[in-house]
Amino acid sequence: MGDPLRDRTGGCRTSRRPHALGPGGRGLTFGRGLPLAIALPLVLVIVGCGGSTSTLSDSGPIVGQIPWTAPETTHYRLLRDDDAIGTADLRIAGESGGTLTFTQDYDFPDQKIKDSVEATTESQTLQPRSAKRTIDGPEGKRTWDARYEGAKATIEQHSEKEQRTDTLNIPRGSYDTWTDIFLWRTIAFSRDYQSTYQDALTCTLGKPDIVSVALKVTGKESVTVPAGTFDAWRLEIRSGGKTQTAWYADNAIRTLIRYDNTDLVFELQPA
Repeated sequence: MGDPLRDRTGGCRTSRRPHALGPGGRGLTFGRGLPLAIALPLVLVIVGCGGSTSTLSDSGPIVGQIPWTAPETTHYRLLRDDDAIGTADLRIAGESGGTLTFTQDYDFPDQKIKDSVEATTESQTLQPRSAKRTIDGPEGKRTWDARYEGAKATIEQHSEKEQRTDTLNIPRGSYDTWTDIFLWRTIAFSRDYQSTYQDALTCTLGKPDIVSVALKVTGKESVTVPAGTFDAWRLEIRSGGKTQTAWYADNAIRTLIRYDNTDLVFELQPA
């Protein structure tokens, strides 16, 4: 789920603008004033609430069929409590050297904050190669660079005031959280489909971690967004006792129509 500025405390927040969590629950200076989480956000409810989730020794694969034809770009408005607070652009670059690059660009004009993520994976399995993230706002810029090598990921984080390097052991078959919103498009959608996999939480204001994610397709619904009305599969995403919901079009390319991460709602805009 990954969500820009998405490093939030989920349902445990006590105010509208909590600081982001650093290692051991300490707040990173840059995090104060950021909007609450956005894009692959589900894992953050675990980090923020101090909760835990049992992890699997191995993971996946959950990739069924690649539905998109790259390059591809989709546009979304971001809502909180029915108020539009920003925009999101999701992009898939054309395949290059056996890899795919997924980009997420978030813009929050009122807060003067931009959050951009670029994740590279194997083109057919979506196994992670790297992830990069930049948050740029009134308090300065923070960057992340995550590199996957074998069973480990190394994550470098830099801001104007601090820098940190973390390493994370990666169970076989894990995915990077910043590709989840694309990964879910590839599952074999059918009523009562269920699957579980592991996510590597890398480019986050909190400490990198591995979390377990459970998926369940509950059926089809008619969903209306600015881009129109669609028949869509309803997908529930659970982790750490929290549930998010995504609706993917019941068509060949499985476009994301709507996504509710319990803090922000994504709605597809006209092309």
